[in-house]
Amino acid sequence: MNICNKPHNKIVPEDLGEAVPEVKAQRARRNGWSWPLHLFQVTAWLLFLFYALVGFGILVPLLPRHWLPAGYICPGVCFIYHLVVHLTAVSIDPADANVREKNYLGPLATFNRTQHAHVIENHHCYVCDVDVSAKSKHCGTCNKCVCGFDHHCKWLNNCVGERNYWLFLNSVLSAILGLGLLLLVAFYVFVEFFVDPTVLRSDQHFDALRNHMDRWFVFLPASPVETRAPAILVTAGIFILLSLVTMILLGHLLTFHIYL
Repeated sequence: MNICNKPHNKIVPEDLGEAVPEVKAQRARRNGWSWPLHLFQVTAWLLFLFYALVGFGILVPLLPRHWLPAGYICPGVCFIYHLVVHLTAVSIDPADANVREKNYLGPLATFNRTQHAHVIENHHCYVCDVDVSAKSKHCGTCNKCVCGFDHHCKWLNNCVGERNYWLFLNSVLSAILGLGLLLLVAFYVFVEFFVDPTVLRSDQHFDALRNHMDRWFVFLPASPVETRAPAILVTAGIFILLSLVTMILLGHLLTFHIYL
């Protein structure tokens, strides 16, 4: 899919009233690490930490011993791959090549609506004050021209364009695969807890708790912490609910971009 073949409307910076004849100078953002961080971006990081901590620290260690290697490796590879492509997509500056060549992080030129109808006219951006490619659009949030502009992603806190579009798609796909695998593990643990909880107690640390089925361990095998059975059930239930919501949202996003 070549996103640069789509028609590109030249847009003006966001939150500008039509009655305002002149746009005040505003600094541009380089990438997803530029301040301020977005709430969705911080939420994504916290969710990643929650899924990794609960998934690999509580749920996977409860699998039967012969399933443990697959339980760690399969979702683990997906999580590591997701982390790499996600951070890369956040770190890349998707700006137009001519914009990147100049020092555009200082106060930009003032855009005068009385002289120009659009920020970009005849392949020249009057805010970035450079000639840009025909595939570029000016992002009002980042306040710079982005080649192959697709959308501004609040979860990345960065524009998605020609330079990081496939990283963005790989980030979404790897998140779905990794979380889907951990979701299967969570379902198994939750159901087996009622069917035959002894199957979940194959780790050697449980040998000392054979006569205490209400006492469990988390963060096996490296740092076992004793807890109670309801804590395992509640944690697994919360994990399942959050995972389902996240999977639905990510699945909708991936389907939409595949359709495009």
